[in-house]
Amino acid sequence: MNFRKTERQDTILEIINARRVGTQQQLAKELSRRGIVSTQSSVSRDIVELGLTKINGYYTAAQPLMAGGPVFEIETAGDNLIVIKTDVGQASPAALAIDRAKIEEVIGTVAGDDTMFVAVKNLEAQRAAIKKIIKLFAPPDGRVRRPSRSNARTL
Repeated sequence: MNFRKTERQDTILEIINARRVGTQQQLAKELSRRGIVSTQSSVSRDIVELGLTKINGYYTAAQPLMAGGPVFEIETAGDNLIVIKTDVGQASPAALAIDRAKIEEVIGTVAGDDTMFVAVKNLEAQRAAIKKIIKLFAPPDGRVRRPSRSNARTL
């Protein structure tokens, strides 16, 4: 990452932490006020790279996925769908982490605020994907707490 990009991304984080910003155009305008020239497309790429999400219509930086231990409940819905519950605001960054992990069994993800759907090809792929997702988000010590419900897996 070059210096200008790093500076721009650091400034974006400062901006969204200091005030409510709801559009990429607002963000580009605020960058310009701070002397950083940017285009809407570069701001768009920065938003993706920084893992920013919108909550109540405003950009926010996601909290680290395992910092403080947000709980993931993983359940199945048929043979082709995995439903994952997260803390509020964590579904989009978690889905992005799954997408970036390039888990071969995963066809795609769709995320809301605290719930995401993970599509897979079949039951066999579903089982393999669940194992890989659990491993992806397992705490560093590797311990997984057992679920309270028979069909859910909780980290």
